[in-house]
Amino acid sequence: MRLAQEFRLGTNVLMRTMGVVRAPFPSTALLALAFLAGGTLPRLHAVDEKVRYSAKPVITEIVVGGRAVPVKSSPQADGIGEVSYEGISLLRGEFPLNLALDTAAPGKPPIVRLRTRLEGWESEWRDHESQMYLVLRFIDENNRAVSSESFIRQGHSPGWGGLPQNSRWHSQVNEVEVPERSHRVQILLVSGGTPRTTGFWAVRRLRLSVRSADNEAPTGIQLYQLESLSGLGLDSPRGNPNGWLRDGTGLDIPILYSRLEDDGPAEPVLALLDTSPDNTGGWLQMVPAAARIVPGQHLRLEVEEKYSIGRGRDADVSFLSLPVGDYVFRAWATDELGRPTGPSLRVPVVVRPPFYATAWFRMFGAVFLTAALLAAVRYLSWRKMQEQMRLLEQRRAVEEERTRLARDLHDEMGSRFTQISLLAGRALISAPADQAVREPIRSINGAVKELASALEEIVWAANPKHDTLEGFGNYLAQYTGAVVRDADLRCRLDIPTALPEHSLPSGFRHRLMMAVKEALNNTLKHAHATEVSVQLELDGSRLLVTVSDNGKGFDPGTVKRGNGLDHLERRMVEICGTCEIESRQAGGTRIHLAVPLPKSAL
Repeated sequence: MRLAQEFRLGTNVLMRTMGVVRAPFPSTALLALAFLAGGTLPRLHAVDEKVRYSAKPVITEIVVGGRAVPVKSSPQADGIGEVSYEGISLLRGEFPLNLALDTAAPGKPPIVRLRTRLEGWESEWRDHESQMYLVLRFIDENNRAVSSESFIRQGHSPGWGGLPQNSRWHSQVNEVEVPERSHRVQILLVSGGTPRTTGFWAVRRLRLSVRSADNEAPTGIQLYQLESLSGLGLDSPRGNPNGWLRDGTGLDIPILYSRLEDDGPAEPVLALLDTSPDNTGGWLQMVPAAARIVPGQHLRLEVEEKYSIGRGRDADVSFLSLPVGDYVFRAWATDELGRPTGPSLRVPVVVRPPFYATAWFRMFGAVFLTAALLAAVRYLSWRKMQEQMRLLEQRRAVEEERTRLARDLHDEMGSRFTQISLLAGRALISAPADQAVREPIRSINGAVKELASALEEIVWAANPKHDTLEGFGNYLAQYTGAVVRDADLRCRLDIPTALPEHSLPSGFRHRLMMAVKEALNNTLKHAHATEVSVQLELDGSRLLVTVSDNGKGFDPGTVKRGNGLDHLERRMVEICGTCEIESRQAGGTRIHLAVPLPKSAL
């Protein structure tokens, strides 16, 4: 048979182009050569329980947000101490954070495995990405590679107890379909499929069978089974079991591991002990021992194993984002089983909040906002006070002008009307008895008196000293008494002598008084009453004026409305008031005027 033209282990297709494989020399021949070369082989033993060397990690580079920062460390620690680096302080917006780890110079022996943890964020130590592979390699009738299927092993197997002898065996099942042109299938146990892989992997049992059509249980067709190893030199880790050979750049990686049982002697099993991160190695099943298969079959591979696999020599640790807080990054240099081999590495990491989220900024902001609020309140109060002063000044000017106008009207117009009235009286006395002459003089005298009365009302409305509820009550009593007295009627006034201090604007007083005058005029003109009653009262925020008489009354639903009632209601609407009329035939009339007090009066 021809020798292999290419024989390579990898992460994808382990042996893409391979010639015809020739079986290796028998184990007996290899063992004999070993005896001739160096005497007896070392006895088979379990993995050492003690760490055999010392190593420590270092940080070679720190990158924050794509920008390299200086790496500064304190004096190196000795023994099992700790190497401390100056802390890293960064904002949340400056991520990602990358730390590159390597072996401390001179690095003899090299770090075989790295484990890291960010305290405050991670609760467990973590190994970095690395894998070992269980590979099914399919070959054709000419022992040429068709394809391969890889099953990854990484991290710790369930039940790993820190040392192989303290860990329990774990069963795992993998399934695959046989590709076209496949004639045999080889089994490979490979370490180093990715650079820097280190760790331990032991396989106790291998069972390859054909899966049943119902996908539940094997059909009973068993293609290959490895329950125990046979061969010569199996009492040594470097022994050669029948049907298997070592392969790769690191031939010291595949070993025989002693499986100690309570009820019997040590039993060797296939194992990989990778202490060289830069090399690859593994167990390769010989072609004669490879199971025959048929394309389209569904294979079921059952394995009992234990493993602890990590990354060695160097590692890159990245954090894309972290919450605001204080953290401590730690790294251990460990042996192939994850046991610390020397001092750890410590780097404090502080993630700062943005300036606007810091306590001092918030305190400053609170003080600033408080000061700004107080300043705004003070400014608004000052502006309000200035506005009030301006309005008071404006009101004072208006009141002074109103007082001047009222005084001028009273003095000038009043004296003129008095003069006209006196002249009309004298003319009436000296006029002849002819009514044609005396009647116009009487009309002039009456008109002058009416004008004088209207002028008095205008002066009262314009004078600001009457802008009070008490001033309105006094004028209402005075006017009602004079009008009713001239009409020779009895008058009943119900007006409080002590009214509250409320201001009433000039326009409000004038319109309300005009409405009362209209009610009194209608009573005097149409009621034929002998008694008139006027009542003024304050009901909370409303001012009520009631004008009633004992006249003949009328039916509000049938009476023809004149301008008087329309004017009365219009004036009440102008000051947001209401007018209600109660009357019945021969039962008198009652007019209720109700108006809310202006806000300035409340």
